[in-house]
Amino acid sequence: MNFDILLGSIASYDRIAIFRHVRPDCDAFGAQFGLKSWLQENFKEKDVRALGIERTPQGNWPELDTANDEWLQGCLAIVVDTANKERVDDQRFVLADLVIKVDHHPNRDPFANFNLVYDESAATCEILTCLMKQESETRHVSKTTAEFLYKGLLTDTLSYKTSNTTAHTLEMGAFLASHGIDIPALNRELFERSLAQFQFATYIQSNYKLLDGHIAFVILTKETLEEWNLTDAQARNAINVLGGVKEFEAWCMFTEKEGENGEQLFDGSLRSKIVTINDIAEQFNGGGHKNASGVKNLTQDDIVTLLNCINTRIHE
Repeated sequence: MNFDILLGSIASYDRIAIFRHVRPDCDAFGAQFGLKSWLQENFKEKDVRALGIERTPQGNWPELDTANDEWLQGCLAIVVDTANKERVDDQRFVLADLVIKVDHHPNRDPFANFNLVYDESAATCEILTCLMKQESETRHVSKTTAEFLYKGLLTDTLSYKTSNTTAHTLEMGAFLASHGIDIPALNRELFERSLAQFQFATYIQSNYKLLDGHIAFVILTKETLEEWNLTDAQARNAINVLGGVKEFEAWCMFTEKEGENGEQLFDGSLRSKIVTINDIAEQFNGGGHKNASGVKNLTQDDIVTLLNCINTRIHE
């Protein structure tokens, strides 16, 4: 991986803003805060800010920074883990003097001035870890930085279970682990469930539906979310309850919401064992990884069509 453009741009700008996608997961936050931490430790004279609005229910993360439009004008913007322009959480990144995209999704929307996209990587945190490993003889990597990146790497590979987990992925994980991180504690932080979450998992296992014997799915209404006192993001974070079942080739969770005009719509999380689903998700206002994607603003008819598309793909 070549990071000359990124490193040269970092050296050239005094103000650096780091952005990531809406509905952030741990890879988005891990990349954002890991990069911010590393820059602050090694380029102390620079003003580095992690920007955005939304949070994730998984893991513990610092507070996000703020910046006015004047501060953003003339700065360097680094957008991590974001496949397309519309999904950047804070569209003011366009005010920056220079935009660099660092990502591992297919580069179908090269919206930045420079696009450092390595779609063979399992996570954006894997890419940034590679940068820091290459620079480790002259640049410091703290335990805090390593923890942020490890959390993103661990979750985006589903604990090193995804099909795009490679020897390089494991090498980057080992590099981060060598910086004194507490791996058992991080696993507890990311994957331990409260009693309420445990009970909700039981609800999911009792109320899923099965399509053609190998696609499990759950549709959660607003009433169900209110009954369990869950946000839609918290509910969809439980999608892995359906994973690890031998018969399930794909599993999906949809949460109801009200559209701008009061119509009934659904957002969804999609997972698969082997088959590629991110190109299917792109047809339904979404996208993501080969085996883990999201969709949004679906009607009930759209859900049926989407599930049938995944079923067709499985039988190809």
